[in-house]
Amino acid sequence: MTKNKSLDNELTLMVALDLTRMDPILLQYVSYLCDVWKVKHLYFTHNIKQSKLYNLYEDFLKDDITIEDIVERELERSIKENYSGKASHTVLITSDNYTESILVDLAKEYNVDVVVMGKKDELQGTGALPQKLVRMMKRHLLLVPEDARHSLRKMLVPVDFSSNSAKAFTVANSISSDDNKEIEALHVYNIPSFYFPYIDTQKAKDKTKAHLHARFDQYRKKHRLSADIKFLHIDREENSVVDIIEREAEKGEFDIILMSARGGNNITSLFIGSITNDLLLRNRTMPLLVVK
Repeated sequence: MTKNKSLDNELTLMVALDLTRMDPILLQYVSYLCDVWKVKHLYFTHNIKQSKLYNLYEDFLKDDITIEDIVERELERSIKENYSGKASHTVLITSDNYTESILVDLAKEYNVDVVVMGKKDELQGTGALPQKLVRMMKRHLLLVPEDARHSLRKMLVPVDFSSNSAKAFTVANSISSDDNKEIEALHVYNIPSFYFPYIDTQKAKDKTKAHLHARFDQYRKKHRLSADIKFLHIDREENSVVDIIEREAEKGEFDIILMSARGGNNITSLFIGSITNDLLLRNRTMPLLVVK
């Protein structure tokens, strides 16, 4: 992976296609990215599970055609119909039982900066593959849902004040050249309710808010974050952190959520942050960019 984590340099993207109705959505979104990012090349990839491959060979295919031929023709047809970007592209077809390993190897071999995948809601898909990829890859991962808007003006960055979460702000600042872009930091906290009978509730909330603003100011200076970044803090009360993030993302009509792969508990690269992990499984209307 390139050392520079920003996205305002020339980029190589790898787009995972799966021959479902999600492919046109991805191809059209990537076409939009080619207009707003400096995309120098795209790799459209599809992995054929070997077990399915052999069954098709034995039961259906004629001697003069291979499953790879069929897949390539269908991919090229879909790309021709739905991809309108100016960046050059290459189609890569592999056959292996472990799609995540293949994608990781290809991303490394072709020095990919961002891997783009579809995030399925109504369409079939469980979300297990993105989870595995985030653990295994050293590249940014962009999950694009079915209803994603072709806009990157409003960006939401959940923050836990760790150095890892600061990486997401670096990427957010470079993700769009729109002069009117907005970046908002969101910190979700909680004051346990069992304290309330023994303390002045309003005073505790006011002190917490003042403390969080002071902490974010220090955090902003330490990591040299833009002064234009807005800071929002919300007491989650009885809700989960992920519930609050998704609620605020929808309420604020954000175009994208950016999260570091790991949070403050930076134990090992084999694990991802629990909040990021939960967000990977949720359905939403805006893309999620997991920053490495």
